[in-house]
Amino acid sequence: MKALKSVVATFILFAAMPLAAQYVPTPAEEPSPDGALTPEILESLRQSVVITPQFKAVQNALAENEINSLVTDHRKTISDDTLFTKEIKTGKITNQTQSGRCWLFGGLNAIRPDVMKKYGIDNFELSQAYSQFWDKLERANRSLELAIALKGEPSDSRKNMLLLQKPIEDGGDWNFVKFLVNRYGVVPKSVMPDTQQAGYTGQMNNLLSTVMRKGIKAVREAESTQAVKAAKLAALRDVYRVLVLCLGEPPTTFQWRYENKKKDAGGTKAKGKEMEASKKEESNITPLRTFTPQEFYRDFMGAPLDNYMSFINYPGKPENAVIRFSWNRDSSDGPDMQAVNISTEQMQKIALKSIMDDQVVWFCCNSSVQRNTKTGLWDMGVQDYSGLFGIDFTMSKEDQLRYYDGAPNHCMVLTGVDVQNGVPVKWKVENSWGDKRGRDGWWTITGSWFDANVYEILIDKKYCPPELLKAAEQEPIVMPPWDPFSN
Repeated sequence: MKALKSVVATFILFAAMPLAAQYVPTPAEEPSPDGALTPEILESLRQSVVITPQFKAVQNALAENEINSLVTDHRKTISDDTLFTKEIKTGKITNQTQSGRCWLFGGLNAIRPDVMKKYGIDNFELSQAYSQFWDKLERANRSLELAIALKGEPSDSRKNMLLLQKPIEDGGDWNFVKFLVNRYGVVPKSVMPDTQQAGYTGQMNNLLSTVMRKGIKAVREAESTQAVKAAKLAALRDVYRVLVLCLGEPPTTFQWRYENKKKDAGGTKAKGKEMEASKKEESNITPLRTFTPQEFYRDFMGAPLDNYMSFINYPGKPENAVIRFSWNRDSSDGPDMQAVNISTEQMQKIALKSIMDDQVVWFCCNSSVQRNTKTGLWDMGVQDYSGLFGIDFTMSKEDQLRYYDGAPNHCMVLTGVDVQNGVPVKWKVENSWGDKRGRDGWWTITGSWFDANVYEILIDKKYCPPELLKAAEQEPIVMPPWDPFSN
């Protein structure tokens, strides 16, 4: 009898509970025989493919080879003479290995040429792992703060789903670099070199994502402001622990010295061998100094990062408008990524001014298309998929963004340009994929490829025309966090 009463009580309890919110599909979304692949459609598809000897040859080639090896246009490849009318000396090629830190490598690589020139250093590299550590910690804090802000929304709302899918990913933008350098400074790579986990972030990111999702769950379930703060701090402690184990703990102070090379200014009256000796380069090792990372940044860096402006090419959005991308930041208190939307023709003009004045240009592009990895060439038509398959694969840049077929996915540095009749026809690129890809790590992008696949550049304000500086003062058009340009 007691058991029966218990069952009845349980039934009444569940009957009284409100039903969970359900998704209600429209009639057109429901299963329907009207849209089935009928025998007639299948027969039509079979008839559309005619097996000719040429078709069979392509089929056989595809059975034994990678697609990209069959579509590379040899004539396009050999037409790149790898010569540039203007080149800027930079350091050795860097390697982000298997990590999504291109934005960070590109940003730090854009800083170093001024340092090398100013102090007479042959090669210089800043620690990416140092900035990576703070990026991950700041990013964890940002995601937890977003989770707190979204506590009132269902866990499967569009915003929460986006947050839970990517709570602490690798990717970033220029505003991330600027924020990290301004807040935490920088250190030479020798002070905090890459660990295995710094370069191969997959396993570390999986663990950090689990820590973050548990932290977000705890934040959402906390019932008081104090409990929310405690849950957030507990998650941050776990993140910090993982980062210290995987990347090492960032130094608060460090000692460093460097070797510069300069020509002896003396001995002008010497003759013969004495004069030749006076012209030889002398190696000078500086005294060992103690720095904080912030002091090192102030003492060694070139132009302040606040002098730079971001420009994007986002077809379909108003030109010369300021566009801001929500959530595109790695901190809770730093700014979202924001830029002025201009044409690629304008981009190339101001990039040319910068390069000709010995200032490299950080940029972001879709690096996955129209490339020959062996020779380091990005050029429209260098991969002819349409010729191989007999299908038109082209889409406009605007449609690629709108339909998720193309978007910025890799950041690098322009270090040279080839100008013919006053027009830049190709650009020299410093990549961060190591020296085994491209031409010992260096690449070329043509003007046509620039137009089709470059989405963002960073330029010192002194190279920007007044009308663009004025345009930057406008109130921004704000994009949602799932906008394809920055997502």
